[in-house]
Amino acid sequence: MTGLRRLPRPLFLLAAATIASRAGAQDPIRPWRDWRTATTLNYRFHFPAELEQWTRHVAGRVESMDSALTALIGFRPQRAVHVVVDDPFGVSNGYAVPLLDLPATVWWALPPDPRNDIGNYGTWGELLAVHELAHLAHLTRPSRNPFQRRMWESLPANLGPIARRAPRWVFEGYATLIEGRVTGTGRPNNAWRPAILRQWAMEGQLPAYGQLNGSDAFGGGEFAYLGGSAFLEWLARREGGGDSSLVHVWRRMTARQVRTFDDAFRGVFGDAPAALYGRHLAELTADAMAARRELERAGLVEGELVQRLAWATGDPALSPNGERVALTLRQPTSPGRVVVWKTAPPPDDTAAIRRRVEALIKDPDDVLDRRFHPPARRADKTLPAINGRAFQQPRWFPDNRRVLVTRWTPRADGSASPDLYVWDTETGDVRKVTHGNGVLHGDPAPAGDHAVAMQCHWGHCDIARVDLERGVMTTLLEGNPEVTYYRPRYSPDGSRIAASMAEHGRWRVIVADRGGGNMSRVDPDDGANRYDAAWLGPDSLVVVSELGGIANLELIDLRTRETRTLTRVTGAAVAPDLNRADGSLWFLSLHARGYDLRTLARDGAVADSAIAIGADRFGHAGVRDTRGVIALRAGPVSPTRAYGLGPRHERWFPGAYASEEGVGGYITAFSGDIVGRLNAMATGAYGTHGTWQGGSLLATLRVLRPAIEIGAYGMLHEPSLATGAQLAADSLDVALVQSLLAVSGQRIGDRWLMRARAGGGAGRLAMERTAVSHARGLGFAELELQFRQQRGARGLLERVRAHVTHGDTRGRYTRTLGSVEVVTVGQQMMPLELGVTFGRITGSPAPFELFTVGGITSPLADSSLLSQRHAMPMLPTGIATGNALLAWRVALPSTTWTLFYEGASAVTASAAAPTDFARWHRAVGTEVRFAMPPVPVVFTPRLSARAGIAYTLDDPFRRKVRAYLSMRMEP
Repeated sequence: MTGLRRLPRPLFLLAAATIASRAGAQDPIRPWRDWRTATTLNYRFHFPAELEQWTRHVAGRVESMDSALTALIGFRPQRAVHVVVDDPFGVSNGYAVPLLDLPATVWWALPPDPRNDIGNYGTWGELLAVHELAHLAHLTRPSRNPFQRRMWESLPANLGPIARRAPRWVFEGYATLIEGRVTGTGRPNNAWRPAILRQWAMEGQLPAYGQLNGSDAFGGGEFAYLGGSAFLEWLARREGGGDSSLVHVWRRMTARQVRTFDDAFRGVFGDAPAALYGRHLAELTADAMAARRELERAGLVEGELVQRLAWATGDPALSPNGERVALTLRQPTSPGRVVVWKTAPPPDDTAAIRRRVEALIKDPDDVLDRRFHPPARRADKTLPAINGRAFQQPRWFPDNRRVLVTRWTPRADGSASPDLYVWDTETGDVRKVTHGNGVLHGDPAPAGDHAVAMQCHWGHCDIARVDLERGVMTTLLEGNPEVTYYRPRYSPDGSRIAASMAEHGRWRVIVADRGGGNMSRVDPDDGANRYDAAWLGPDSLVVVSELGGIANLELIDLRTRETRTLTRVTGAAVAPDLNRADGSLWFLSLHARGYDLRTLARDGAVADSAIAIGADRFGHAGVRDTRGVIALRAGPVSPTRAYGLGPRHERWFPGAYASEEGVGGYITAFSGDIVGRLNAMATGAYGTHGTWQGGSLLATLRVLRPAIEIGAYGMLHEPSLATGAQLAADSLDVALVQSLLAVSGQRIGDRWLMRARAGGGAGRLAMERTAVSHARGLGFAELELQFRQQRGARGLLERVRAHVTHGDTRGRYTRTLGSVEVVTVGQQMMPLELGVTFGRITGSPAPFELFTVGGITSPLADSSLLSQRHAMPMLPTGIATGNALLAWRVALPSTTWTLFYEGASAVTASAAAPTDFARWHRAVGTEVRFAMPPVPVVFTPRLSARAGIAYTLDDPFRRKVRAYLSMRMEP
C-alpha cells in the first residue's frame, strides 16, 4: 500500500470506541484463536500464538521503555498496562486506550514500508510500543482536583484531564516527539517529516492552527503528528529549558485548579497556542525557502512532468515494450483505480483547439488560458475497485498484456489480507492467484509462470516465490522481528532479485540469486536509507536514497558499488521504473496535493551529488539524525501461558428510552475480557407505565465458533397503560419470564456476508388483565445474507433476511418473517435504501404472539424471542395486530441524519380469504441510528441506538409529531 499511513488517535470516549482502521473496517479481535499471555513487571501481553516471537521481542524491552518514558514525561500509568497484539488487516497501526482504571493498547504487528512516515525504525515493535505507551504515560495523569477526580471515578469511562481537554495535535504530536527522543528514529528523525513540512511550506499549504488536528487535504491527517511534534519541539527549544516546559503544561492541566488547555499553555509559554503557532509557521516557511535556495544554487533536477496528479498516486509500472504505463490513481472521496496510459505524449486535442479559435473570433481581446501542465491523459484501460477495495501495485507480465496487481480481500473471520490477482488488459478478466497469504508487491519473472513478492505475516515480511497458476508460496528470504524485506524485483534475465531490507535501524538494498542464495548488501555503508530498487541493467540499479536528507533517485553500480545521485528535488522522488524502449526513468514526485508522475531522460541532466539539507541549518525543514539516543535494554519476560478467559474487567453503562408510551431508563453492569472470549451483562430497566420494565442476565461465549449465547429475562410490559394508548389491546399486557440458549456466527466473503443464528427458550407468560399464565416455549432459526455488487464508485448492496419461530403459547404456532433490502453504495450513487418485510403466522397462539406494530425495540429482550414485534417508535404498541404483517421503508441516508418514509400494516388473515392490507400506519421523519460492536479492549458491549422525530400520516394519530429514543446493549 502506498502513501502515508498514520497511527490513529486514542479512543477517548466509549461511545466512539469503534475502531477505524486505515483498512476501513472494525477491529476484528478473533477470540477463538489460540491466544497466549506473557507478562513483565508492569505490562500484560496478549497475542495469537503465531505472533509470540514478535511479541516477546518487544516485551523484553518494554520495561526499559517504561523507565525512559517516565523520565521524559514525568508520569507513568498507575495500573498494569494490557497490550493486545494482532495483525488483522496487513496494515501497520496501533492505538491506545488511556482509561485510568485499565490502560490498554492494541498493536498491529506488520512493519511499515520505508516510504511511510513511520517507516524509519530500529524495529517496528519498539517504535510502535514507544509511541502508544507515550500516549498512556501522558494521558493517564489524573486530576488533582478532588471533586473532578471523584466524579470521573464514578463514571463508566475514567479519563484524565489531558485526554478530555487537549486537542488532537497535542497528544499525537507529543507522542511523536517522544518516539523520536526515546528511539532515535521515528518521524522526528527521518526524511519524511521535513520533506512534508518543507514542501507544504514552499507551496504555502501548511495548515492553519485550526487545521492542525486534521483536514480533508492530502496528508491533512498527518499534521497532528508531523506538525504537532515540530511545533512542540519549537516551543521547548524557544523556552530554553528543553522538554520540561511541556511537562509543566501537563502538570497545570491536571492541577487542583481546573484549567483549559489554552489557559495551561498560556501560563507556561506566555501567549495563546494559535499565536505562537503562527510564529512557528513563519520560521518554518523561512527555513523551507532557505533550503530551496540552497538546492537551486546547486541546480534542481526534477525531471519532466508527465502528468499533474493529486493524492497518493501508486507506483508507475512500465510495460516491457515501453509502450504503456500502469499505475493506481487515488482520490479522497472514492476508491482508487488502476489505469493504463500510453507512454507516448497524447496528440493535440483538436476539439479544444477549435474551441479556442472560436473564442478568439468571438472576442479578439480575450486572453485565453495558458497551458502550464501537460493535458490530462485518457486511460487506455481501467481496472476499477471492486466492492470498495481497489487494486494496486501493478507489474507487467512479459507479454505486455497481463498485469499482476494486489488487492486487500476479506477473510471469512472478518480480517483482510493482501492477495495477488492477474488482470488481462485486453479481455478485462481478473483472476485471483493467492488466498489469504498476505502477498504484496509481486513482480512477474521473465518466463511469466511465477513471481517474486513480499509475504507479510507474523510481524515481518519475507521474500517469496509465487506460483502464478497454483498460488503456492515458497520462502526465499525469511524475515524476523528485527529484519524485514520490501519490494523485490527480478533482474531482466530473471537470474537475480533486488530488494530492500530493514535491519539495525536502516533500510539497505540487497541482491540475491533467484533462489534467495548469495544475498549481499550492495549500497554504501554511509548510514543513509535506500529502497525502491529497480534494475537498469544486469549490473546497475536505480534506488531511492535519503542521503543528504531528501529522498532522491540514485544509481548504484553493482560492480564497483559506486553511487551517483540522479535527481535533486525539494520534496521527494520515489518509485522509479525503467522504460526499456528509450531508457528513461519514470517516477513519482511529492508535492502538497499528492504525487506527480515525472520522467528523467536517459541522456538528460543529472544531479551527480546530494546536497545536505540538515536541521542544523534549516530547522524543521531539514533532517536530523539522532539514532541511539536511549539504549533499550532487554529484560525478563514470563513464560508464555494459555490465555484462558483472560483478564476481566467490569463497567456499568446507563441507557434511556422514550416514545409516545412514556420514558424509561436502564443500568447495565458489564463484565468482559480483553479479547472478548466471555462477555456477560446484567440489565435492570424501569420507566413510566406502559414502558418496558424488568431485568435480564446475558452471556456470550466466543471461545469456539459458533458463539454460544445464554440468557434469562424477567419483563413487564403493559402498553394499554401507556400515555395516549387508548387503542392498545389489554391482551398485550404481560409479565414474561423467559430463558434463551442460542448459537450464532458469521462468515464474510469478498462479495457476500452470511449471519446465522438458531436457538430456543422456555418460560412463562402471565396475562396481566386476567392473571392467567401460560407456558411459553419456542425455537427459532434466522439467516441474513448480504450481496454486494460495486464497481468503482457505483454499486448496490442487497440484504435478505429470513426468520422462523415455532412455539407453543396457549397453542402451537409457526411464525415466519422475510425481508429484502436494497441499498445504493458508492460516492457516485444517490444514497437510497428500500426495504420490504412480510410475515405470516399459522396456528392458534395467544394474542401476545401475534404480529404487533408500534412501540420501541425492547431494551431488555432478545429480538429473536420477540420477532412478532415490528418497532415503529413514533406510534404506540398495538396500533395494529394480526397474523399477517407487511411493512416497507424508503430512506435517504446521509453521514448523520436519515430521512425516511415508512409504513406497516398487520391484519388477521385466513386461508379462506385473501390477505388485504387495507389499513396502513405511515410516518415520515428524520432519525439517526448508531451501532457499535463489542470492543473487548475497551470492555464495552454491543450497543445500538435509534433516535429521531417523525410526523404520522394516518388515523388515529394523523398529523402528530413524535420524538423517540431507543437503546439496547448486548454482550
